[in-house]
Amino acid sequence: MSADDPFRLRLAVQDRLIDYWWDVDANGARGALAFYTDDCVYDMCGHVMRGPAAVGDYYAFRDARGDRLVRHVLTNLSARVVDAGAVALRGVLTVYAADGLPVLPSAPPILIADNLARFVQCPDGVWRMREHTIAPLFRGGVPVLVPGAHA
Repeated sequence: MSADDPFRLRLAVQDRLIDYWWDVDANGARGALAFYTDDCVYDMCGHVMRGPAAVGDYYAFRDARGDRLVRHVLTNLSARVVDAGAVALRGVLTVYAADGLPVLPSAPPILIADNLARFVQCPDGVWRMREHTIAPLFRGGVPVLVPGAHA
């Protein structure tokens, strides 16, 4: 790797995670599966999904509930290059959400969590998540949409 390759890899992965959350929030997660590898594991608040089909089932569950406004705010991003084809990323995920359409009343976040992801560069050159974990730190208000979860 050249001297600036680690910077480029970290930035590429950070951009991918930000793009993922924008897809979830502003596009109803219609492109979310393109952000995961075929052998991915997504642990969202203890709800473990293995493979893109399971992730797709979760987003279908979410969508079937009706209108929901959500914003996943990612801060304090830190990425570490594992090797030329793998980058580990962590950040703080703050989630604001409520059922309905904008404009909704303002309220505190419903979740503050560690967002951990391990990205790998796939043969097509695209960075995808092989491991994705949302580890809750604080919860309150509106329930997080996880099958079987409680506020």
